[in-house]
Amino acid sequence: MGQRFRAPPPSRFLPSRLFAAPAFWLLLGCAGFLFFWPELGEAHERWILTPSQIIEWNAKPRPGLFSHWSTVNVTMISGFALFTAGWIWLGFTGARELFPDLQARLGALGDYVPPVLRFCMAWVLISSAIGLEPRYGVERFSSPTLFAPDLELSLLGPMGAGLQWLELALGLGLLFGIYVRLQAVGLLVLILLATLLFQADMLAYLGALLGVAIYLLLQGPGNFYIPLPTHPALLDWQAQLAEIPRQRAQAIMRVLTGVNIFYLGVLYKVFQPNLVLGIISIYDVPLFSAAPEGFTMLMMLVEVVAGILIVAGILLRPLSLFFLFAFLFFAALLPESWMAHALYYGVMISFLFNGAGHWHMPEAQDKSAHIVVIGGTVAAIHAAMKVEKLVGQYSNVRLTLVHDDPNILFYPLLPEVIGGTMQPGNAVNPIRRVLPQTHVIQGSLSQIEASAKRVRLRLRNEQALTIDYDQLVLALFPIPKLTGIPGLMTHASPINSIGDALQIRKNIIDRVGEAEAASSPADIERLLTFAVIGSGQRACASAVEICEMLNAAEPSYRVLKQHGWKVHLYEDTKIPYSRFEEEIQAKRDRELQKAGVTLCPGREVVALTPQELVFADGQRQVVAFTVNASFTLPRVQVDDRVFTWPFELDDQLRFTQNANIWVTAMQDQDRARRFLTTADWVDLGKAAGANAWAASQGYETKTYHPKKRWFQPYNMGRRSICRIGPIVFGGFPAWLASRVSHLAAFPGLERNLRVLLDWFLDIPFRADIAILAPDPSSRLERIHLEAGDDVIREGETGDVAYVIESGRVEVLKKGKRVTELGVGECFGEIALIGGSTKRVATVRCLTACELTVLGKDDFQALTLGSGALAKAIRTQADDRLKALRKL
Repeated sequence: MGQRFRAPPPSRFLPSRLFAAPAFWLLLGCAGFLFFWPELGEAHERWILTPSQIIEWNAKPRPGLFSHWSTVNVTMISGFALFTAGWIWLGFTGARELFPDLQARLGALGDYVPPVLRFCMAWVLISSAIGLEPRYGVERFSSPTLFAPDLELSLLGPMGAGLQWLELALGLGLLFGIYVRLQAVGLLVLILLATLLFQADMLAYLGALLGVAIYLLLQGPGNFYIPLPTHPALLDWQAQLAEIPRQRAQAIMRVLTGVNIFYLGVLYKVFQPNLVLGIISIYDVPLFSAAPEGFTMLMMLVEVVAGILIVAGILLRPLSLFFLFAFLFFAALLPESWMAHALYYGVMISFLFNGAGHWHMPEAQDKSAHIVVIGGTVAAIHAAMKVEKLVGQYSNVRLTLVHDDPNILFYPLLPEVIGGTMQPGNAVNPIRRVLPQTHVIQGSLSQIEASAKRVRLRLRNEQALTIDYDQLVLALFPIPKLTGIPGLMTHASPINSIGDALQIRKNIIDRVGEAEAASSPADIERLLTFAVIGSGQRACASAVEICEMLNAAEPSYRVLKQHGWKVHLYEDTKIPYSRFEEEIQAKRDRELQKAGVTLCPGREVVALTPQELVFADGQRQVVAFTVNASFTLPRVQVDDRVFTWPFELDDQLRFTQNANIWVTAMQDQDRARRFLTTADWVDLGKAAGANAWAASQGYETKTYHPKKRWFQPYNMGRRSICRIGPIVFGGFPAWLASRVSHLAAFPGLERNLRVLLDWFLDIPFRADIAILAPDPSSRLERIHLEAGDDVIREGETGDVAYVIESGRVEVLKKGKRVTELGVGECFGEIALIGGSTKRVATVRCLTACELTVLGKDDFQALTLGSGALAKAIRTQADDRLKALRKL
């Protein structure tokens, strides 16, 4: 029952191989020690018995079952001996191999053991330091203790106050995960001091305390901690500790805890059974009161045998469940708090997740397989994270993730980069940091050869790569829609990356700067009018964040104060709303209007030009800049067929056309018009990853059951909307709740803390309006124009030339047509190579045109020198100029 891997053959796990031989001698020595000094240690029972009660009950004769052999005690001892032998036999004849799928899934939770132990140890330290859980008969908060209710610091004089503060500091440090390994060293020192000061009374807790402290020293904080810089002198030491396998740390804690439980069983049940009888009698414990001697014998046998089995590490997962139930059961019956055994709760949870642990380096015993995840979305990352947890550190399963970027981009935060409330680097996280055991390939999917179990990839350098797979997870995401509307590709900026968001910021601020220098009211109005095309959260959030940025820029730009600005939102009327979006539409529209967004319902954009939007009814709207927040689902080629989303899936997320392909999508998403939250994408990724792993090992795959979300956020920055049950609300509470929900799904604690810091600074300070996007090194681009649009006007200053890619234009001189130009021809060059930069003619589109723009530097580079191309361009420009001058 090892960490996330199937157990090797039983012969490899005999107690002699698990350093249980020294543990055996430790147990034997412990028993002999107690046999000669049975009066040592009355500490444990003083939790619920007063000193006078302890003296009274210890003075009574020992019960007959513990002083004379009888049929009852012989039967009970023989029965437990047979049970122990049978348990050991089960452990070494196949029971370890039962439920391997469940064992692996529990092992996948091993990363949570350090924070669980930290919390439990922190509770012990803090509650003891403030006297929250004193022994019976002592008022709360009146008598601080050290580790346990009976180790009272008041007995130590002035030294007790110093130990109290040390205990409290260590508890807080462990709770918040501050330098956990150093805290563990301090904890070991405190345990040593407690042993020297309290001597035999400390032995009742020594094993478990040492085991937890050593585990935290070797394994560190685990999840949920505050990352702080490490001193260079400690880096090597930290790296050496990090190389120690988790299973070795678990084995050490297991043996020390087992010895501790064995010690308690012998000390308090074998040598002091009267104290247990006293507890049963005084508190009239149900069931036990009917036959107190028999139940005392039963408890003694259970505790002693459990200690032996824990030390041996045999079938610890079911044993841990038994102990958790027993601790909670006695806490309910006796005058103890539910958290009195907090440390043992943590240790038993570690047994449940990690199993017994192994001293020697484990060998992977799972089936060899290669799982490939395609995509870099939240679902893809969580699918890979789930597989990593299931296979563990020692596995024959290889995991590969394919994404065209080395970072994971958290899309819900992307619009906030536009508004300046999110620093660009905090919206991304390096994939290799999040998935340390995954081979990451930077590329994109070209084709799936399902029949051969291969995928063809296109790498960033345009080279092709083919890799084999056993199980394939498709976690693709909608991509920017660049076709379908003429000019959308050339005259609108998509928002699908950090670079896109930065370029949008730059373009908007540039237009505001141009408006500052403009004199014509019409030009100012055009330069301060912006548009967002698209539907859903990304489009709405982008419009809100543009408004936030312009609001933040108002104090710095006079033109914004004097003339105002406009941000138009044109929603894609062809994409239906989800049920949730329909329910919140009225409130969403009000929040958008409060932010300053101008809603344009029913206006369908059919074309874009450099300065205008063209609508289906023929009307036009001048704009300075347009954001393309329209998206479409990608198409995937599987063998010779091309599939469009949504794919046909079964209820386990398996692609119905191939049993080895899993897809992070919902089967009934379109039919039910379900609104997918970030939490839904996380669950889809985990389910697809878990089923891909289970199928690779021949285990049963699980049905995916979508959760009914009682909490649904609709992210629009400061104008976010949330629904909790039937309650829909907006404003600051919704903004905060939306951010927290998104952050919970974003992997990487360090990055989350950076994001939290960004958000914290966003509350008192204005949004940043600094421009981080670099200026392009070339002005070579393509533009789209409609029929009747003027490309250049006579008399204007020109600094670019044009090449016609499609369509036709006419050349006008003083309003009269001079000639027509078609595909492949160039115009506008005269202003770049002549003596004047003024345009000598007007060029107007006769049809819709696609033009390539050549900047002055690019064009002059073509005309320099004595080559044939340079001579031809110069000759053409001279001939055209002469012809125009004759008119």
